[in-house]
Amino acid sequence: MKNYDFQEKPFQISDPIEIYFECITSCNIRDGRCISRCVEILKENDS
Repeated sequence: MKNYDFQEKPFQISDPIEIYFECITSCNIRDGRCISRCVEILKENDS
């Protein structure tokens, strides 16, 4: 499974939670870096 590069394709979704779940489902469960990046994206979009 390829980890999703969020710089490649901007999301059209405006809901931060939806963006988070879209991100997290693209991660390999063992890839802590990918999961951490999803959390960071959620934090950035929370404001």
